[in-house]
Amino acid sequence: MSEFDQKFRKFQADFVRIQFRSNRKNRFRIYRKLEGMLKTNEALSRALDRLYQNVTEMGKFPNKPAAVALREWFLKDRAGVTLSQAMEGWVPAGELYMIRAGEESGTLAKALRSIQEMGERSKEMKAAVSYAVGYPIFMFMLVGFVIYSFGINLIANMRMNAPPSAVKAMGAVVPFSDFIAAWGLYIVAAIIVFFTFIAVTLPYWRGNLRIKCDMYPPWSWYRVMQGSGFMLGMSSLLGAQVPLKRSMEIMEEQGKPWIKERINAARQRVLRGSNLGEALRLTKMNFPDPTVAVDLEILSERADVGLVMEEVTNEWMRDQIDAMKVQAILIRNVGMAVVGGLIAWVMMSIFAVVGELTKGGQSNGLGTGQ
Repeated sequence: MSEFDQKFRKFQADFVRIQFRSNRKNRFRIYRKLEGMLKTNEALSRALDRLYQNVTEMGKFPNKPAAVALREWFLKDRAGVTLSQAMEGWVPAGELYMIRAGEESGTLAKALRSIQEMGERSKEMKAAVSYAVGYPIFMFMLVGFVIYSFGINLIANMRMNAPPSAVKAMGAVVPFSDFIAAWGLYIVAAIIVFFTFIAVTLPYWRGNLRIKCDMYPPWSWYRVMQGSGFMLGMSSLLGAQVPLKRSMEIMEEQGKPWIKERINAARQRVLRGSNLGEALRLTKMNFPDPTVAVDLEILSERADVGLVMEEVTNEWMRDQIDAMKVQAILIRNVGMAVVGGLIAWVMMSIFAVVGELTKGGQSNGLGTGQ
């Protein structure tokens, strides 16, 4: 096989993984079916084989992304590889370390259920975020386009045909429109690049500045989603009597650099004798949340700490979703107020021009009558 063929096959394989990883609906459908099979004590290998036959419709469509994923998982399972290792690259990191936690604790079916529940809450969070920023962004782009058209179609013509007093009557709208016409597309491109940069660096950016940013959107939204996954994973492990130190090692192994930094810092505190809540608080990284760390510091000594952590996590996530909805409404209202103010400002400038032209027309009429 030539080097080109090898690179092309690797590209195809990577593309299929991206397709599967980005399709939450298909992943969760597989999780739901796999969970049901495992609950009936069906062997994992047998469950994966049956799912493969189901997805491919008895082998008719073996090239579907889900089919390719299931076949690879099945073959790796037969070779002695764990499911979490087989799934690496196929599912998001947050789901991967919860699956690893389920394997270590012997509660894989419960881990799959937790992933689905967290996915639903994550969906609510994303809906709140979209509500917060989607409408204002659309309105700002619309107003920018209106002002751009305003400058091209009206102000340019007025500069050529209207008296200077009419153009002057528009005030600051004229230089603002000129600025939008000259730099508008660059600004839009810069905003897109900026938010893309933030999204790409969320799992990787670390350090003291990131710790401070984690208390504010959009970094706080990422902290909440990753923190909830960590808490549910730890809940499964501790509930299955996996020692705290080992539990934290498992969660750290599966994480991206951002969450690894936080888990590692807390694990070092645990090695010095702190309980989980105290360790999270002493890191001063605001992970997963300062209030959660304080609650866990008191509750971590209980024998049923796994169950308590699950309850604390569910309550915290509900509170965070409610807080994000409030933030969404606030951001949306502020955005609409700013957009409304811009529209009113432009309309006032138009009225000023009309008044100036009317006044000029009346003056010319009086002069002609005399």
